[in-house]
Amino acid sequence: MSEESIVMELSKPVVQYPNRTRQYVLLGIFALTMFIDVLAASAFFVFTGAVSRDLEIPFAQQSWVITSYAVTFASFLVFWGKNAELLGPKTIFCPAFFCVGVLSLVISFITNRYAFFVLRGIAGVAAAALVPTAYRLIGIAFPLEKRSKAYTLYGMTGSIANVTGTIIAGVVALIPRDQGVQMVEWRWFFRIVAVLAIVLTLTFRIAGALISFWIIPKDAKPDGINRQTWKRLDVPGLVMLQCAIILFITGLTLGASYGWGRATFLAPFLIAIVLFPLFFWRESRIPYDNALIPSALWRLPNFLVLVLLSLLTLGWWSVMFLPFIETFHDVHGETYLLSALRTLPIGVSAGFISVVLVLYPSIIARPKWPIVISLTLSSVAYVLFTQAPSVVGKTYWSYLLPGMLIGSAGMQVVLLSTNVGLVLAAPPEMSGLVGAVYQTGLQTSSVIALSIQAGLLTTFEGGIQNLKNLRASFYFELGWTVLWLIGFTLLYRSSKEPHRSKTLDGEGKENLEVPLHV
Repeated sequence: MSEESIVMELSKPVVQYPNRTRQYVLLGIFALTMFIDVLAASAFFVFTGAVSRDLEIPFAQQSWVITSYAVTFASFLVFWGKNAELLGPKTIFCPAFFCVGVLSLVISFITNRYAFFVLRGIAGVAAAALVPTAYRLIGIAFPLEKRSKAYTLYGMTGSIANVTGTIIAGVVALIPRDQGVQMVEWRWFFRIVAVLAIVLTLTFRIAGALISFWIIPKDAKPDGINRQTWKRLDVPGLVMLQCAIILFITGLTLGASYGWGRATFLAPFLIAIVLFPLFFWRESRIPYDNALIPSALWRLPNFLVLVLLSLLTLGWWSVMFLPFIETFHDVHGETYLLSALRTLPIGVSAGFISVVLVLYPSIIARPKWPIVISLTLSSVAYVLFTQAPSVVGKTYWSYLLPGMLIGSAGMQVVLLSTNVGLVLAAPPEMSGLVGAVYQTGLQTSSVIALSIQAGLLTTFEGGIQNLKNLRASFYFELGWTVLWLIGFTLLYRSSKEPHRSKTLDGEGKENLEVPLHV
C-alpha cells in the first residue's frame, strides 16, 4: 500500500457505535413505534364496519376508511426517506411521532366522514416519517455484522402487530355502544393510540439527552438546511413520484368501488402508468447526489427483484384478514374479539419463524431457495382456502388453520428475507431511503390486493355472505402468488461467491466492502 493510500485510510473518520445496551434500547423504541404504526392500520380490518355506520359512509366509499391512510402513507415514504438522509433522522422522528398522537386524538372526535378521510390522510403522512428514519437510525447505531439481526427484529414487529392489532381492536370492540356517539369503540381506539404516541414522544423528549442524543453517534449529525439541501431533495422528482403513487392507489380504490371500466379508474390509473417511467427516466439523467432514488441502486445485485417481490407480501396477509374477520362476524354472528382470535395462528406462525430467523440468520443468508420454498407454502395455503366448504366448524380446523400456519410462516420468511436483503445490499447512509422504497412496495401491495378483492367480492350476488365471492378473491391471490413464485425463480440470480455490501461514490459507482450474502 502506498504512503498516500495509508494517509487517506487513516484520515477516514472512525465511527463510534453505541454499546450493546444502548443499541437495543434504541431498537426497542423503533420497534414500539412500528408496532403503533401498524396497529393503527390493522385495527381497521375490525373497525371498518363500525366507522362506516357511525359516519354514514356509503358502501361504495367504505374502502376509503383504510385507503385514506394507506395512500398518503405509501406516497410519502420516499419523501421522508430522502429527508432522513439530508436532514438527519433525529430531526424528523420525534415530531412525526407526536403528530401521529395529536391527529389520532382529533380523529377520535370527528363526526363528518370527509373530515375523517382528510385527517386520516394527514396522519398517514406523519406515520410515514417513522419508518425510513428508523431504518436510517438502525444503520447508524449498529455495525454491519449486527444489522441483519437488528433489521430482522424490527421487521418482525410489523407482521406481529398486524395480527395483534386485530385482537386489540376486538377487545376494544367489547365497549358498549349505548353510552353516546363519542363513546363508541373505534373512538376509544384512536384515543389509546393518541395517549401512547404522545406520552412516548414526551418521554423521548424529556429524556432526550439520555436516549436520542446519548445513543446516536454524533458524527451522524447533518450540516443543516441550505440551498444545496433543497437541490438534493429533488423536488420535481418528488412531486412526480408522489403524484404517480397517489393516482395509482386512488385509481385502484375507485375502480373497486365504482367499476373498472369507468373514467374514475382509467384516468388516474393511466396517468400514473405514464408518470412512473418518466420519473425513473428523469432519475437516470440527474447527478447521483441529487437523485431522489439514484439509478445506481437498481444496479445492485437482485435489488430490483426484491423490490418487486414486496408488491406481493403485505397484500397476501390483507386478503386473508379482512374477509375472514367480516365473515366470522357478519355472517356467523361471532364477536369481533372471537373473529380476531380465529386469525391468531397467522401471527403465532409469523412470530415463531421470526424468532427462528433471529437465532439462525444463516437460513436466509442465501435467500433464493428459502424464498422459493416459502412462496410455494404460501400458495398451498390459498389452495386450502379455495377448497374449504365453509369457514367455521370442522372446516376451520382442517382447512383454514393449516393454511394460516404454513402460509403465514412462508410469507414471513419472504418478508424478512427481502427486508434484510435490500437494506444490507445498499450503502448504510441510504438505508432510510431503501427502507422507504421497500415499505412503499409493501403498502402498495396491500392496496392492490384489497382493491381487486373488493371487486371480486361482488362477482356473485350476496357479497360477503356468498362463499363463492370469497373463493373468487382467494383464487386471484393464489394466481398472484404463483406468478411471483415463477417470476422470482427465473429472475433472481444467485452468486457462487457472497456479494459484498456496497458504498456508492459520488458518481453512483460501487465500492466493495464487507462480504455479505444477498
